[in-house]
This record gives sequence, C-alpha cells and structure tokens, in this order.
Amino acid sequence: MTNFQEYLDQALKTVEIPSESNEVSAPEYDVFSEISAQLIDARNNSGITQKELAQKTGLTQALISRIESGKSHPTIDTLKRIADGLGLRLVVSLEDFEGGEEE
Repeated sequence: MTNFQEYLDQALKTVEIPSESNEVSAPEYDVFSEISAQLIDARNNSGITQKELAQKTGLTQALISRIESGKSHPTIDTLKRIADGLGLRLVVSLEDFEGGEEE
C-alpha cells in the first residue's frame, strides 16, 4: 500500500457523515481486526507458516503478513484463497452485535 493510500485511509476515518433521523446506529467495531485475529488463529492451528500459506494460495508472504497485521484489507476473493489454503470454508454472515440491542 502506498503512503498516499495510507494517508487517505487515515483521513477518511475522521470524516463525519451526518446521520438522518431514521438511520439505525451501530456500535463501532473493526471488522478487519476480527478477520486478522481469525486468520492468525486458523493459520497457527493449521501449524503452517505465512510462507507455507503463501505457497499454497499463490499469494505473497508479504501480503499475508500485511493482512494479519491489519495493514491491508483483504477482498473476499483473497479471503477465499486463504481459507482454501488452510483447508477451511469461508463463511460470511451478518450478526447482531454482542451485548444486546441498541436503544
């Protein structure tokens, strides 16, 4: 990722978009942190290194490292390749936030 892209990503985090009165607000969470943690756990549970996973998926070890460290946001296609390389099935779901309903 370029420095310019990192700058844009950081700058866009601070942009506030006015909400309309009928919008549902959701608690903040970082889905990419969740993805990163799950990938690290799955790879460690499989007992393979980033380099070995890269060889199985055709991705670079550097990309896998950036995804695991949260510096790169993977596409669904990339996640599918990683899941396949780990012998896992990629499942994407939308779920309620933990801790109950928002008021």
